[in-house]
Amino acid sequence: MLIVQAKTKDDHLKCFEVMKELRPHHNAESFLSALEQMIKEGYQLWYIEDEGKAVCAAGFRFTTTLYDGLIIDFDDFVTAADARKKGYAGILFDKLVDMAKEKGIKTIHLNSNHQRFDAHRFYLNKRMKIIAHHFRIEV
Repeated sequence: MLIVQAKTKDDHLKCFEVMKELRPHHNAESFLSALEQMIKEGYQLWYIEDEGKAVCAAGFRFTTTLYDGLIIDFDDFVTAADARKKGYAGILFDKLVDMAKEKGIKTIHLNSNHQRFDAHRFYLNKRMKIIAHHFRIEV
């Protein structure tokens, strides 16, 4: 098992196999295209590889806010359905918490769709707190 920052097209395609469970509206081409732009904007994609396959992936940005200063802001966090309940998400989450501590970051933020109850249970077990509502308007 390896924790890897996705940097190559092959890495990105490995991650797509996991990420499509969270973002099913993407195909490989649209995923790679969006990822290319997101990386230019500071997005990082990390994943756990086990037996040559990505089993868990997390995408985030370092962002500075007026309310918390420098934060890690998750866009994506997902484990492949056939790899759940094996500890991968906890390992990757803890790695990112360690990364935050090394950089002196005090908080990690993420948004999660309201129906993702298993994910919410995981986040709450990791001592995250529900602190806000996220609003959006389509224009």
